[in-house]
Amino acid sequence: MESFQIQSIGNFLAYYKTDLNYIKKFQEFKSNPSLASEYITKEIGSFYSFLIEFRVVRNFTNGATDKLLDETLLWINSKDPDNVDAFAEKLAQTTLTRGKIMSSMASKILFLNNPWEIIPMDSLVRKTLEQKENKYVIYKNNLNRFREINDLTFEKCLDYTKPLTTLIHKDFNELEKLDVICKNRFVDKLLWTMGNKAFH
Repeated sequence: MESFQIQSIGNFLAYYKTDLNYIKKFQEFKSNPSLASEYITKEIGSFYSFLIEFRVVRNFTNGATDKLLDETLLWINSKDPDNVDAFAEKLAQTTLTRGKIMSSMASKILFLNNPWEIIPMDSLVRKTLEQKENKYVIYKNNLNRFREINDLTFEKCLDYTKPLTTLIHKDFNELEKLDVICKNRFVDKLLWTMGNKAFH
């Protein structure tokens, strides 16, 4: 096993339970939108805490977490809830992102809604994929190629972590297809680690 794979495993395990908790809390909110006022507080697993940890809180207007959550709820109930680029463009049409198209932020938010399909995009993962364009549709194609080429690496690393992820999964039985979420989160961490100079 190469050093970057070991580092990726460390990063993955350090954040995996927290990531699952963010997903769980969002799914609970989606099922019961009346919880919105609680969900935008600074509590563990909240939408606001997620935006801080995933470093996108600076991308939208200060004090507008509630409005961002409203826009998110409208989007995930639309006909094309997984369209990251269109969601980023929709947010740019509001005052929330100061007219800027924040595709990275849009991908991270929609990841909470569909962690089975959406892997967040940021500058580090784009760097790993040698992608200059800040478009999710391009990222998705590059990501699919990367996954095909490195699938054996993913499986090897996931087998290594399985005793630990199995324990973590016991607290999240309400989430479907945990194996898919698990693999997606590891792919994300491998991309992030490979793009981060601090780990080279």
